[in-house]
Amino acid sequence: MRIHARPTGGRRIPGDRTPAVVRRLRKSLGFGAPLLAGLLFAAAPAAAQSEHATTLDGVYTAEQAEAGRATYQKVCSGCHTLDWYTGDVVRAWEGGSLFALYEVISTTMPQDNPGSLKRRDYADLLAYILELNGLPAGETPLSTRRSRLNAIRFQFKENR
Repeated sequence: MRIHARPTGGRRIPGDRTPAVVRRLRKSLGFGAPLLAGLLFAAAPAAAQSEHATTLDGVYTAEQAEAGRATYQKVCSGCHTLDWYTGDVVRAWEGGSLFALYEVISTTMPQDNPGSLKRRDYADLLAYILELNGLPAGETPLSTRRSRLNAIRFQFKENR
């Protein structure tokens, strides 16, 4: 299903699965700031982080991050330098779910054709972002399923 990325005055386009809050932010901020919309999702940390896996638990594989690196080089590097994926931009997601960032990326990128990659490619990109931020790889690939990604919280330091 194609995801439409242009602001539509807040109205829903048939087939558009973008959350209403993201559509409203796109309208008010302009499409050039899609990750700012995602910061809203990170603003409310999980009430019970201890019940969830975290990014410190090895939630992706090294092979998946390598595939994400290849996708980054092919699709993302023209607009985003590697340092864009580290530091404050990503740390703003602390306490939020991986699904929130996955959804922002998968519905707004690449900018010239949002939602055009396969779900696995977006998960691989997310794995690569985790690797770039020094988060450990594990034995199981990062899922593309909403319920599984929602169960994983961003955590960058030991604070459980």
